[in-house]
Amino acid sequence: MDIGEVKSLLRGPVAPVLTVYKEDGEVDLDAIQSNVDQQIRRGMVAGKGTLLAAGAGGDFPLLTTDERKAIMRAVCEVAQGRVVVIGCAQSPSTREAVMLAQFAQDAGCQAVQLSPPWYYAPLPQQVYEFFQAVATSVDIPVMVYHTPWLGCTLEVNLIERLAGDFPNIRALKWVGVNEFQHVDAYVRLAPHMAIIDNAWQPVQSFLLGATGYVSHLANVWPEHEVRFWEMLEQGDLTGALREYTQVYWQWVTLRVWAGTHISSGESFLVKRAAELTGFIGGPDRGPMRTLNEEERRHVREVLQRMGAPLID
Repeated sequence: MDIGEVKSLLRGPVAPVLTVYKEDGEVDLDAIQSNVDQQIRRGMVAGKGTLLAAGAGGDFPLLTTDERKAIMRAVCEVAQGRVVVIGCAQSPSTREAVMLAQFAQDAGCQAVQLSPPWYYAPLPQQVYEFFQAVATSVDIPVMVYHTPWLGCTLEVNLIERLAGDFPNIRALKWVGVNEFQHVDAYVRLAPHMAIIDNAWQPVQSFLLGATGYVSHLANVWPEHEVRFWEMLEQGDLTGALREYTQVYWQWVTLRVWAGTHISSGESFLVKRAAELTGFIGGPDRGPMRTLNEEERRHVREVLQRMGAPLID
């Protein structure tokens, strides 16, 4: 699989698509498609952004397998090739991961995200065999998702081995467990893999060879994230650093505040922020906590300081 094509495919801000629920708790596929269509119309198009369907930012641990499949299909249906869609095949089960990856490919996803299995913390050979089973079951690129917080730290040597042995393991969603490992992966792997920053360091990572970065803010203010990435690609580092410190870092600080003082998870905050800029948020699914009025006011105040396009 040509690495240049993969790097062109997986490019720019990567937005984990929000899973919207109806008042009765069921998944609202129409609302999800409405949000995705709006993101595309507001700049998240192929080459300038990527969507991750049914990922952790889309509550995948809280979804049934059928719900995950329905969401991937719905996102691909509305995307219609206008934006690249990555499907999420993460699972503690090899059998289910293979099934989800094959479904993602059949539904129209152009790549699939896969982390090591969890709960039963795997040894390196188990990780290798897990990725082998998925990679050999599909033809689309497989993005290795490093998730050390789930009990498995991947050594760069193992990722290098996977990329060398399987021609479609050509992407990496990356954060290292320490500064050395984090940079070492870029130095060694960036020539051979499309690396997506997952460490809140989009400027540094771009300079080290990243082709994109994870951006929940792209669910709230897609225009900003597309423009920010364009600054990096055009070499406007002064402008990019300004946007990073004055906008992006305020968003990161808001997320840390929510995770520290309100709830673990991601979507409960992103949904409330997205509602303020014209997207559909909808109810939260337990055990996620819903923001109270005071917390919602704080979110609005931060977005206002950032300059986000708030609706009335």
